[in-house]
Amino acid sequence: MKFPDILAIYAACLSTIVFIWNVSRTIPRIKVRLTFGMDEIDGEYKHGVYVSVQNPSSKVVHLSNILILYPYKNTIFFDLIRHAFKYRRIPFNESWVPSSLSLYGFDDKLPVSLDPGKSHNFLIPQDVVDEILKNSVRHELKAVVQDQLWRNRYSRTFKVN
Repeated sequence: MKFPDILAIYAACLSTIVFIWNVSRTIPRIKVRLTFGMDEIDGEYKHGVYVSVQNPSSKVVHLSNILILYPYKNTIFFDLIRHAFKYRRIPFNESWVPSSLSLYGFDDKLPVSLDPGKSHNFLIPQDVVDEILKNSVRHELKAVVQDQLWRNRYSRTFKVN
């Protein structure tokens, strides 16, 4: 192999990597996290679950909805396999119930547009968390954020003490 051939292979690989990197940077991304937190609400400090929606991408993300999910039944492996064959998709959140925060009289201040590198944070007070979890089989929560194109991003499972 001659030097021009090696140089052509190197240039082709480098341009492919740069193309993939540029395409991946144009896709808006959202991170959703749940943690314990404390914040001042109406002049007094309250504790509960803190929801943080972050925009690490280089594009503006328009959020339209945040839902809290809680498990309503325990699933076994056979149920997951049956669901996968019946609906032809892998059931990630099959036993989780979505619940809007407005049902509990809580304002999540949405819709909102997140600029690159910004976040949207709010505290769900413990009394609202207890109200959500009273029908749950386990003390676990997830959050799902939906943008205005109906793409969903889920948080990790958060165990509430």
